Amino acid sequence: MDHYCVVLRLILGILLMGSSNSKLVDKQWWETALIYQIWPRGFQDSDGNGEGDLKGIINRLDYLKGLGIDAIWLNPIYSSPLIDSGYDISNYTDIHPLFGNLQDFDELIKEAHNRDLKVILDIVPNHSSDQHEWFSLSSKNIKPYNDYYIWANGFTDGNKKIPPNNWVSTYNDEEGSAWTWHDNRKQWYYHKFHKSQPDLNLRNENVLQELLNVFNFWLKKNVDGFRISAVSYFYEDIDLKNEFKGNATSGLPENTVLVYKFRSYIDDWVKKNNATSKLLIAESYDSDEVLISLYGNSTHNGIPPFNFRLITSVHNTSTADHIRNVLENWFKKIPNKASTNWVLSNHDNSRAASRIGLNRVDGLHMLNLLLPGQAYTYYGEEIAMLDRKILWNETIDPMGCSRTKETYANYSRDPARTPMQWNFNISAGFSSNKTTYLPLHPDYKERNVEAQQYKSHSNLNTYKLLAALRKDKVFTHGDYEFATLNDGRIFIFKRSLENNPTYFIVINLGLRYETVNLMTLYPNFEDPLDIIIASSNAVHNTATISPKNIILTANAALVLKADTCNCNTSEGNNTTETTTTSTTTEKNSATICSSIHIITSISIAVTLLFNVSSFY
Repeated sequence: MDHYCVVLRLILGILLMGSSNSKLVDKQWWETALIYQIWPRGFQDSDGNGEGDLKGIINRLDYLKGLGIDAIWLNPIYSSPLIDSGYDISNYTDIHPLFGNLQDFDELIKEAHNRDLKVILDIVPNHSSDQHEWFSLSSKNIKPYNDYYIWANGFTDGNKKIPPNNWVSTYNDEEGSAWTWHDNRKQWYYHKFHKSQPDLNLRNENVLQELLNVFNFWLKKNVDGFRISAVSYFYEDIDLKNEFKGNATSGLPENTVLVYKFRSYIDDWVKKNNATSKLLIAESYDSDEVLISLYGNSTHNGIPPFNFRLITSVHNTSTADHIRNVLENWFKKIPNKASTNWVLSNHDNSRAASRIGLNRVDGLHMLNLLLPGQAYTYYGEEIAMLDRKILWNETIDPMGCSRTKETYANYSRDPARTPMQWNFNISAGFSSNKTTYLPLHPDYKERNVEAQQYKSHSNLNTYKLLAALRKDKVFTHGDYEFATLNDGRIFIFKRSLENNPTYFIVINLGLRYETVNLMTLYPNFEDPLDIIIASSNAVHNTATISPKNIILTANAALVLKADTCNCNTSEGNNTTETTTTSTTTEKNSATICSSIHIITSISIAVTLLFNVSSFY
């Protein structure tokens, strides 16, 4: 009889295991991808001119593979006068000679794919360069290009020309600064950004087709996705009415509709060409309501927006309670089971180590890389590169150059775009040239890849461990839960998945050492916890630690593992399942998988019972 009990318990275990495994719906590769953002001009110079290029990136692919990333995202590499660092595109289907040529790009794709790395491109549908052929023909009023851009007559006051309305440029806050007079056409053209970047007229079907052709060109070159820039500004008020607080030139509903069109076109392309699904992400700084609309609706698939909350809302003084609120508020807003993403810094913002603090970087990387969804890493972030002070006469960013010597530093993005710091050599191994496109940070001899790669406790090696851990199914498919302790100085988040180990990420956001008792939150976790990853500033001498007595120095952080499976032991009620949005196909697949598991389990059960009966 005891044998029957043993077998029945085994059968129950098999049935439960089948039920548990059936919950793990397959995800697209991009839903949990770790993407490394490369500012091409600042990553690696291969020819000694002090400027980064495509061959330089190719030469560093083994390093990138070793980091544990899944994809690289390249900021613009297209033909451009480079007034706005390549976001002023003069030819969407060619490479700027500074970076190489199309053959170099083909080699990059090939070599990246050989290493199982994906390549994402930056696409700018909102505007082109004023040196683009389209604008040249439009400025001459030549059909069909005459309305490829936004042209208007404006007004006159005596001999003074007055812009059509009060719209302002992001590069200037003076009324009417978003308009520039064109002597040849005798009209004003609109530019939300620099005057060298005229906005395309996206209400023109010919323009839309041109942009779809651009997508097609790069898709045929086997790129793996697109970051779609400046979504907020696609459309403007059609009647050119004066605006208040930007309401006529950003966040219009038509922007979302165009995002749906781009998604539909690329999804159709993937289907027709039997290709791997593509990563698509939209850059938008709109209201939460607009951001959520980009995800799509019941009739249209959309494109997830960048989630900038770790940039805009987390600072060097942020408490654990504040960070918890930031995260929970975003998860409450996104559509049920939709994928999200996390980013600590990028080319438009101060570097994480400068903004948040060197001592907090590893802890925030734990947050960034171990939360559910995609994670983005800005080049150099893995070694905690810092912003560099750029002098007025060194500034090349038009956001800074368009201001005064007294105010430029408040606007320039150059400090976060300096050359990558590889080693101790000339120009930090970025270039053989002593002169680089922007000056190096003076700390490069202490803070570089070579200096950190052989240290067991370094930002770089902590990052690599996190990148590897995030591929575990607990992090790709598991639940999450946030908590705080010690009067808001300790932030905790738990990742768990049924029949798998449970992980606790414990971050000290305070300025002194803290003793943490996890059992006040999770009383059923009594056994010692394994220390899986420690921040480079953490002090510990053992491989395990008591959940009752976790000691963290100021700003230190630990990833802890409980080998016991998740059994819903938390006293709280904060856990939210984070599986991705299910299409009908996914739901059917999950149902089929579940049925197969049950049928298989029953077959095994019958066999076991039959064998036991025969034995007796």
